[in-house]
Amino acid sequence: MRHAFAAVPALLVCSLFASAHELKPYDLNGGHWDDAGFYHCHLSNCVPTASRNQFRSRAFTNPRDIDLYYLKEDWPYWLAPDGGCKTMRTIVLESTSKVPVTYSNPRQCEVREGLWVDEYTGEEYTRAGALEIDHIVPPKYANASNGYQWDLNTRAQFANDPINLIPVGRDTARKKNERSIGDWRPREEFTCEYAKNWRQVAEKYDLDLFARDTSRINSLLEKCGEDVGPAVQEEAGVEPPNAPEQGR
Repeated sequence: MRHAFAAVPALLVCSLFASAHELKPYDLNGGHWDDAGFYHCHLSNCVPTASRNQFRSRAFTNPRDIDLYYLKEDWPYWLAPDGGCKTMRTIVLESTSKVPVTYSNPRQCEVREGLWVDEYTGEEYTRAGALEIDHIVPPKYANASNGYQWDLNTRAQFANDPINLIPVGRDTARKKNERSIGDWRPREEFTCEYAKNWRQVAEKYDLDLFARDTSRINSLLEKCGEDVGPAVQEEAGVEPPNAPEQGR
């Protein structure tokens, strides 16, 4: 069953993240991407990336690069769309609870209790504190495909987009561990919806999915009786090895 999320105002990110390039923190490699998709080394042990147009191929030829050249601050999430106290975590919890939620404070900034189904496992939860809000398509994956070329506003919108967010148990989030659809799947009852979620996000952001993932999506959608859309076609290119375990 597809979740119906309430409409969310446009994210107000430009003024929040207008700091100069040199003030950005560094990734594990000792550098960072700029908003034009070019990589800059800043520390002495930093290893420059391949060219801007070759990084996607290199990232899955050498899976370690997925971690090395990913900077969490480039993908800011749990922003407050209207500038108030409700972040996207609160908004997603409100819109996916099966019963009216209760809050931990009078301003209703944070959700305390409700009733949620972890669609990945089918387990039910009543305490918001037991839940993580998972990115169906992980920002780390998007960064390694073609998201490293996006500007900060687009990355922030991706990281806070309700179509890419789903409440799951903490154990479930750890088991998924930011892996792609080519390396991890939820319970059988949610597999078709999960494949459609990946397709929806990929189409909306023109995400350049890797061969293993397009193949898995196409295969699942065909089994589910769904047409394979033109935005999720099999591509020629480097076939990624098994993704390493990655933590958020």
